[in-house]
Amino acid sequence: MALSLYDMNQKKVIILGAGISGLSYGYYLKKFHPKLDFEILEKSNRLGGMVFTEKVEQGIFEWGPRGIRPNGDGQVLLEMIEDLGLWDQITFANEGAKKRYLYHDDSLNVLPYSIKSFLFSPYLKILLNACYRDLNCISFNGDESIADYADRHFGESFRKLFFDSIISGIWAGSVEKTSVSAAFPLLKKLELKNSSLIKSLFKYKKPITDSKQYSKSILSKALFSFRGGLEVLVVALKDYLNDHILYEVDIDKIEFSDSVNIFYNGEGHYADRLISTIPAFRLSSYMSSKLKEKLDSINYSPVAVLNLSMLKSALDFDGFGFLVPSKENSVVLGMVANTNTFPEQAIRDLVVNTVMMGGDRYSIDKLRSIDLAKVAIDFLEKVFNKKLNIESKSLMLFEKAIPQYEVGHLKKVDEIESLSPNKLTILGNYMYGVSIINIVCKSREVVRNQFS
Repeated sequence: MALSLYDMNQKKVIILGAGISGLSYGYYLKKFHPKLDFEILEKSNRLGGMVFTEKVEQGIFEWGPRGIRPNGDGQVLLEMIEDLGLWDQITFANEGAKKRYLYHDDSLNVLPYSIKSFLFSPYLKILLNACYRDLNCISFNGDESIADYADRHFGESFRKLFFDSIISGIWAGSVEKTSVSAAFPLLKKLELKNSSLIKSLFKYKKPITDSKQYSKSILSKALFSFRGGLEVLVVALKDYLNDHILYEVDIDKIEFSDSVNIFYNGEGHYADRLISTIPAFRLSSYMSSKLKEKLDSINYSPVAVLNLSMLKSALDFDGFGFLVPSKENSVVLGMVANTNTFPEQAIRDLVVNTVMMGGDRYSIDKLRSIDLAKVAIDFLEKVFNKKLNIESKSLMLFEKAIPQYEVGHLKKVDEIESLSPNKLTILGNYMYGVSIINIVCKSREVVRNQFS
């Protein structure tokens, strides 16, 4: 990312959006440059964007992400959490969270998670055939869909079960459209080192993260969250940045000249640099011509999230959750057993499970026409072959939930960067990665590059 160095004598930075991208950018700006003047403008009266925890009588409902990997760049988040004084509120995933399942062909099957489970897996034949195919694979130096990448390396059967489930269940996307270079850059990098992914993995050494290094006992955990849900982090960032945040800001227009002129709440304001972390479809309304066109070309998938609470005795399930391949033609993408993963978030004798629905194959109008709660509960009763007594349920529908990194996405990001006005920096989950780790690490990198 080409960034001009920022003159420390300049006076003001304005950040659009107080999701995790805007908050983490503000955090590093204040941490590394405490004398710099900045404001964060938020359209709504709440912070965090898609990081959204609701505390209800039945437990904790997560409406967005629910856990963060501690290993690798996850240590950047751990360092932030420690600096914010949140360490004693962390909860690490139960070991059972390492067990993950697929549901297809009327059967719930555990994915291999150990040597023994690999040898006795119902997927053993598919896995062995995939290994053989990968060891004889020829590399391709160019962007391609995950479907094409997976078919070359592992075969169609492997792709339809595993890659399809991951992309539809986690990204709410399509393996035929999603770019492997954008969504899983490491897979492409490994292929170009050695045509076989398996051979490359044997030689691969994880880079040392530019942060405090944590113990193996911490890094070996699958995920971490907080006893009060992930929004604990948002609240701490809010407290840290409270003097810099303005709520319910309606932006009328943005103009670029020698400075940035931004008009909101009926008044004009200036800044020396504007950092946008708002969604592409919102930013595009303030931009013109070719940049607007590129921003509008970013597609988002709609997702419905259903949180269910029930008695612990109601469901005998021991894993993190399950995913559903698209070949099942179900609106259900998967289920996460939240309180299996983080038992400390459980309330009394209740458990909370989250069902995700929709994705790339459904329009928002189609989702609105379906009785999603009924469909989801019926689906779970089919999966677990029993009637479920639901204590409470709550549904939210997100029209533009997850940006899609389609083939050509990296080129599109380069074009957005080159078309952006000199005093505008564009961040957000549609640019450089959708995970909390991606977002926070990018915010830190940009602050360092701009203000070095």
